[in-house]
Amino acid sequence: MVMMLKQVAETLQVSPEELWRQSLDAYIQREKRLAQLDVTDVQDRYRVSSTAELRQKIRDGIIYSHPAWEDLIEWENLQAYIQRLDSLCPRVVPS
Repeated sequence: MVMMLKQVAETLQVSPEELWRQSLDAYIQREKRLAQLDVTDVQDRYRVSSTAELRQKIRDGIIYSHPAWEDLIEWENLQAYIQRLDSLCPRVVPS
């Protein structure tokens, strides 16, 4: 893999370190976009803007609990994943 990285870097006329950094950054940004798209799908499905709002609508019986609870859990997991990705950004992209 290191050899392939060096070959690609040479072909693109960038340093292997810069190629590696940009690759990691692109991967993290892509993952964040995909996770945010999934969050947006849940928001649109239930016409809510926050997990708290969805939770309240479920409790109030405005939204049926199944599958909304599962979607709420998924949304919370996606938020945690986005936060983990955000925590990597300062380490990947130097200021």
